[in-house]
Amino acid sequence: MPKYLIAYRKTEESGQKPDWAVFTTDSELSLEAQAVKERVEKRMSVLGEKLWGNGEAVWIGNGRLDDVLYRRDEATPETSLVYGLIDA
Repeated sequence: MPKYLIAYRKTEESGQKPDWAVFTTDSELSLEAQAVKERVEKRMSVLGEKLWGNGEAVWIGNGRLDDVLYRRDEATPETSLVYGLIDA
């Protein structure tokens, strides 16, 4: 089963510098941008986090875990969510 990496920029308080939060999933639903947003919103509500940025979800492709994480860091500063496929 394919594994996807989902990363989002979050803050816990207003005025705080955003940090990346990252998790993985095996669900095929991760390919849909709306499903990615819903997963992130659910996770943030449980953890008490706030989404930072423009709310856009961006597909960053597939590759080894380190490649996908590197592409995450290359996202434009206003991008809120990125997701990609991790090669086995």
